[in-house]
Amino acid sequence: MSSSTASPLYLTDEDVKKLLQWDTLIPVIERALKTVSQTVETPLVVQPPRTIMPVPDKNGVLLTMPGFSKNDDALACKLVTSFPDNAQKGMASIFGTVLLFDTNTGKVQAIMEANEITAWRTAAASAVATKYLHKGSDILAILGSGVQARSHINALTHLLKFKEIRVWNHNQQGAEKLAAEFHELGKCISVCYSADDAVKNADVIVTATYASSPILKRKWIKNGVHINAVGAGINHHSELDKELYQAASIYTDTMPAAQIELKGLADIEVSVLGEIGEIIQGTKHVPRENITVFHSLGMAVEDVVTAKLIYEQYKMKN
Repeated sequence: MSSSTASPLYLTDEDVKKLLQWDTLIPVIERALKTVSQTVETPLVVQPPRTIMPVPDKNGVLLTMPGFSKNDDALACKLVTSFPDNAQKGMASIFGTVLLFDTNTGKVQAIMEANEITAWRTAAASAVATKYLHKGSDILAILGSGVQARSHINALTHLLKFKEIRVWNHNQQGAEKLAAEFHELGKCISVCYSADDAVKNADVIVTATYASSPILKRKWIKNGVHINAVGAGINHHSELDKELYQAASIYTDTMPAAQIELKGLADIEVSVLGEIGEIIQGTKHVPRENITVFHSLGMAVEDVVTAKLIYEQYKMKN
């Protein structure tokens, strides 16, 4: 069968998970973050703002995130649906798919389930930000116990050798379940019964919750801590309190998205200083004593380069 008539490759989340490794993904994401922040005459990355389309009468949403990376010769689009009422049907409320295209013909090369892609690329971006913004690596604190909490523990402990890992969740059972998973893998994680206990003297903090009001306060943390604020949906800037924002140097993955999704920070007289890619390039610098926040909004190019990496890994092994 010729390449022009062959059916697209289909990869499930389990397939994707087997093909991803932090050693290869983190450098790819770092290059993408750096490239996004480069000022060149011909853009090396094309990623229009994500579109969010409501589905009338169905209480549903369709989100699209297309992107192109010239350096990686990669073209892809992530499609995500969110139907909250699915919970009443015993189904997941969010489904995602990434379509990878041949950049020469536009033909679909691969269709990939997107849950693992999103989890891995988001944590990889936080790992890159932590690499450039962290000052210490003794204590890692995770607020949340879901998919992003799990992937961030994996990515950050791959990057740094923490002496202590703590986890807190508003639902204690969730935190205990997450800690038990990692105990089986040989990683010791202690469960904390309050967020302030979890973050006391922490060097790196991850907030990965659906909180609509602050779960992390300035008075709980030390100077120089680095925070990866992952958040969820419209609550991108709800996890940290006003005093913390006002004391921190804040960076994001992409300023165009930040101007839309973090515009509420202006209400508390706080601004985002720039993109993490500018730190990687060395065009911006952060004083070591500063509290730093990486606001992870998620970019299409992160999905694009991750999908291309997965496809190449599949071809190598098959």
